Amino acid sequence: MAKVNGQKFTVLKDKKTVVTRAGLWKVPHNTRDDEIYLKLGRYRKPQEWFESEVAELDNPKSELTLTGEEFVNLIGFIQENYEPFKNGTKAFIPLDNPYDQSVAEQVKQLLNLEDRERMLNFLIENDVIPNDLEVGLAHAKRSRAIDEFYAMLELDLTENNWQSWFEANSWVLGTDFVKVLDERTIDTSNISDFLT
Repeated sequence: MAKVNGQKFTVLKDKKTVVTRAGLWKVPHNTRDDEIYLKLGRYRKPQEWFESEVAELDNPKSELTLTGEEFVNLIGFIQENYEPFKNGTKAFIPLDNPYDQSVAEQVKQLLNLEDRERMLNFLIENDVIPNDLEVGLAHAKRSRAIDEFYAMLELDLTENNWQSWFEANSWVLGTDFVKVLDERTIDTSNISDFLT
């Protein structure tokens, strides 16, 4: 390890036979910024222990050293999550970084709650989804359906595949389309499965 330039230790908990400490030290670098490391450890307490000691302790029960990057990420995690978690919040969406992948997972969990009717009523009553976003979502869904339609044209699919696609995308057939039916005999040689 590179040469250490300055150290700072503190006691996190002092029990009868074990002491928990945190230590910071700076590692200087010539080609990049200096890095701050964090060491957390539980140590068997020496017989002659003084809380003000700063020297390295021998005989660790457990010890973890975080590099500069890990330490910075830990600080960020604590800053973002400690207060809400302490106050009983199990999940929340940090608005200062709304497009992080973890936010997408939290929104999915929120929208996939079992009581769909209650969720829908909540979204409508509180005007959560603005009209332009609702239109945008419908447009995106239809655009994906059209892409899927073109991809399906390239395949040798059975009628069942097409029927499923049209059931999921009834808007394609226009407002006169009511629903897909089981096959209906029209005459001795023709069948229909669309009711208009």
